[in-house]
Amino acid sequence: MKTSKTDVVAEYLREVDQRLAGLPVLQRRELLADLAAHIAAEREERNLSAEGEVIEVLERLGSPEAIAAAAHEEAGTRPAPPARTTNWVLIGLVAAGALVVLFVLCGLVFFAQGSSSDDAPAPQRTAPVPTITG
Repeated sequence: MKTSKTDVVAEYLREVDQRLAGLPVLQRRELLADLAAHIAAEREERNLSAEGEVIEVLERLGSPEAIAAAAHEEAGTRPAPPARTTNWVLIGLVAAGALVVLFVLCGLVFFAQGSSSDDAPAPQRTAPVPTITG
């Protein structure tokens, strides 16, 4: 699925915000508002329509790491260590793999039980045919 221009900008601002942890809230909000306003002004002035053009504007602004580092340096604070994120895709893939293995093992057990008995049908007992003597 292709991301929209808004998604690219929102993700960029979200990454900057995460890296601004440790700065006072008002300073963070002001910086993010300035960035968003600058991006919006660039898009409007240059009539940007393609995602690549928007990404070019973001690249010229600098990486989220560089922006946050400059803000922390200006404020005299230390950047917070990057937050650990859970990789839900990896967890999902491992869980799906475990389920597949479980189903395969259950299938093997089921078929092993079925093939351990005689595959030939059980003989049917018939009553002896009476003979007439006479």
